[in-house]
Amino acid sequence: MSLEMLPDRAGREVDFERMLDELLPIFCPDWELPPIMEGEPQYHCNEVKRYQLGEAAAQDPAATRQHASLLTHAAVHDQCRSGIRQLIQPLVTACGYRQIQAAIIDYMRTGSDAEKVGAGMAWYFARPGLQYASMADLRRGMPTEESKAALEALADLRDDYRSACLSAFLACEDPETLQDLSLELSLDPADYPADLRTSHEKARLIILADPERYRRLLERCTHMS
Repeated sequence: MSLEMLPDRAGREVDFERMLDELLPIFCPDWELPPIMEGEPQYHCNEVKRYQLGEAAAQDPAATRQHASLLTHAAVHDQCRSGIRQLIQPLVTACGYRQIQAAIIDYMRTGSDAEKVGAGMAWYFARPGLQYASMADLRRGMPTEESKAALEALADLRDDYRSACLSAFLACEDPETLQDLSLELSLDPADYPADLRTSHEKARLIILADPERYRRLLERCTHMS
């Protein structure tokens, strides 16, 4: 069963381009948008600019560490759910998973609705992936001990992120943002500590009461069960 994901949110390209235009002179001062992009939609121009910035950040870890806050700020305003990886990966490589995850959690806790949406987009790529020694191990669901340990070392931040997402969801009033934030939740109460069970039940009832709005989350939970 393939799961439909939320489309990219229209309108994010405006703020995102301004932030790209602030960062590009820092990382690649001599670069200019290729003439062939003249007249192209803002979204497509931003895709080219982000790729250039991501490549430059990956090649200069020292500059990426120095400007990590600016890069993370741009990332949580990214226009594309998959393209954001081009900014997050250099940040993780230069600064480590823990620093970047902590910054993303801060945006989820205190950011604007737009920044919380972007924090959810960024989180997906700010986690170490499980690795498998062979296709047979992959089929059996047996990741390497090293990759499991790397993931477990960040368990405290994973719990903080879940808590921040739950609070953000319950505090949100914008219907579109609620859709985005719902995908960062689990319907399993066991995924939350005892002191959040009441809040989790409140969120769960909101989701179950509007199955069309939250169908992507519900489809995912059905797929995983």
